[in-house]
Amino acid sequence: MNSLVALIKREYLEHRGAFLYAPAVILIVLTVILIGSLFSNRFHMAYEVGAPSALKFFEVGFLGVSMLWAIYLLAALFFYYADAFSADRRNNAMLFWKSMPVTDFKVLASKMLAGMTILPALIYGALLLTAVLIYFTALAGTLVLPQLALPGILEFVSSAVQIAGYVLVALVLALLWYAPFFAWVGALSTVFRRWSIPLAFLIPGLVGLAENLVLDNAGGPRGGYVLDFLRRRFHFGPDERDLMPTIFADGPFNATTMIGRLVAGIDWSQMVGGLIVASLLVYAASEYRRRSLAT
Repeated sequence: MNSLVALIKREYLEHRGAFLYAPAVILIVLTVILIGSLFSNRFHMAYEVGAPSALKFFEVGFLGVSMLWAIYLLAALFFYYADAFSADRRNNAMLFWKSMPVTDFKVLASKMLAGMTILPALIYGALLLTAVLIYFTALAGTLVLPQLALPGILEFVSSAVQIAGYVLVALVLALLWYAPFFAWVGALSTVFRRWSIPLAFLIPGLVGLAENLVLDNAGGPRGGYVLDFLRRRFHFGPDERDLMPTIFADGPFNATTMIGRLVAGIDWSQMVGGLIVASLLVYAASEYRRRSLAT
């Protein structure tokens, strides 16, 4: 257990630039942008809301920025796994950990766990700091837009807790849902190193192309079964058209309702199957590392 903790801590130290320093810079830039929008008189409501208020502006802003942070997290994790699974071979750290001894599976499992826990936690912390920033922006917005009603501090706190809870559940489920994609690019990196990034898309594309050329998909899905499955497997969460009426409703954001819709929309057999595939990919990558170093 101590070696696993040390391995995960090493992943944080080696990749804190993308998951700690870069979010800090983004927060600074976002602060400058929001302050600039206030002083440049470009502060306005982009959508019609039944009862416009600073609280609704806060909710829309918090949810919008949360989506952007989620996109950043998933993109950063994709590049993290494409690099982390083969990074040890570049700096000979693999030999050090093997001397402890630590199995290859434990090393790669620590990388997988770090990418699914501590690194997303840093981004979630940046997301919460963004909520504080948007709160003060919403308060300042009432000075620029007098028609915005100003709720009490408890209403803001309640709304922030509701949204933060929903975003946390959505992030956890999204990470579990996309785990096989991360394990796929990580496993490729143990063999092809940084070429794993284009190959992660090229190989499924070639398989789908081969299916269309070799098999007769008359009556099947457009593009073939392989690409259609990947297209559906890549989608996560409820449809945007179902979310907008709830988000822009007159009442406050209800996390219980949104989480219920999110959970109900998940194909749990696909979720479990994806986690099994991710585990098998990590194991296969560890076996390749072990055998390639032995030879």
